[in-house]
Amino acid sequence: VPLYLQAAGWQAGFGLGGWWPAMLPTAPWLCGWPGAIWVHGVAAIPWVVLIVGVGLRFVEPELEEQAVLDGTPGQVFFCVTLRRAATAVVIAGLWVAVTSAAEMTVTDLMRIRTYAEEIYTDFAAVGTLDEGPAPFWLGVALTGLLMLAGMGACSGFAANLREPHGQNPWRLRLGRWRWPAACVVGLGSLVLVGVPLANLALKAGTVVVRIGDQRIPHWSLTKCAAMVVGSPLQHGRELGWSLVIAVCAAGAVVLVAVLLAWPARRSGAGRGALLITTAITLAIPGPIVGVAIIYLLNQRAIAPLVWLYDRSILAPWIAQAIRALPLPLLMLWYALSTVPDAVLDSATTDGAGWFTRLVRVALPTRIPALAGAGLVAGIVAFGELSATVLVVPPGITTLPVRMFGLLHYGIEDQVAGICLAVLVMIVALTSLGWYVVLADRRLTAR
Repeated sequence: VPLYLQAAGWQAGFGLGGWWPAMLPTAPWLCGWPGAIWVHGVAAIPWVVLIVGVGLRFVEPELEEQAVLDGTPGQVFFCVTLRRAATAVVIAGLWVAVTSAAEMTVTDLMRIRTYAEEIYTDFAAVGTLDEGPAPFWLGVALTGLLMLAGMGACSGFAANLREPHGQNPWRLRLGRWRWPAACVVGLGSLVLVGVPLANLALKAGTVVVRIGDQRIPHWSLTKCAAMVVGSPLQHGRELGWSLVIAVCAAGAVVLVAVLLAWPARRSGAGRGALLITTAITLAIPGPIVGVAIIYLLNQRAIAPLVWLYDRSILAPWIAQAIRALPLPLLMLWYALSTVPDAVLDSATTDGAGWFTRLVRVALPTRIPALAGAGLVAGIVAFGELSATVLVVPPGITTLPVRMFGLLHYGIEDQVAGICLAVLVMIVALTSLGWYVVLADRRLTAR
């Protein structure tokens, strides 16, 4: 889910124009540093769960089973399991730090001055950096240090990964605390997912009726449904441009990811190039990507570049492709690495070169993975904002850029309606992507 949609969900309840400050004579809760930290933290929870879950999955069960003979399950969990998964916890923390530093959407809405926010503000206002290039490159250097730290942690983590042979993961039995823990997890998930959705639905369906001198608000399911259905039509132009650019970006991402992932399946140099590319595209803030594209294309001495910059979708296409590259790149690296060597060796014996082996042997067996990577790239590109907002040409506006402007004035019924409509589209595409992943697993198992 794009970050601006998550921010909109929480703002609709507790931020500027939210229902809670409207009901009570109080200032908005979701503002400033606490609001930015909350939204970024909530958005990072799935990634932390995924990364730490992978770390826990690869803890050696024999060590845990041996330790449980000498201590309690709780001692095993804290002294063995978490210690073995500590690198994954560090990686998750670095991931949150890098991705949060690379975004300016939430901090701009919360009026927080951050590095990415300052770059965006300077270029959006005057088209240049007010403080000169030194702070710009200082921020790049700090981001690079975080990136290198993450790469070092990932390298050490990957070197210690070992799939358990013939053993199931050790499970910490909660006993009588199982159901209370399940209730806590379920309640937390309901709050994190249900509250933003309820906030948007409440805003989209609010109807104000005037009775005498009083204005009495009430909620209408009919109006909520009408807003969800009608908002895409009202913002059809922005939605159309978003889909066109996202599809183009997804195609470019899949092509680049295949060309980088194929040499990385067995080559150390190829693997290094892939990891460096992934780390760079993950770590660099979106506004820096936009600034770099502006410097690249806005060359007055080269008329064709200026025309492409001002009168085509090339700039947002490149920006969204760069921002959407990391996840599909990792997906296709794994998918192409699982192509059986025996099949490729047989093709080599028949005289097939590396390109023929890729196009005629590897890719036809990984069609579901290609489709899944394309869907992921398209979803990420469709919701990209921090780089696109700087490079969209005149006359072209994507839906995230339009929504970003509206969110500064609070969450009204039309804004909430289009947010819910986009969420429905994302859920549909995600369900399709999950089906493709399951199909890929079944095909790989064969």
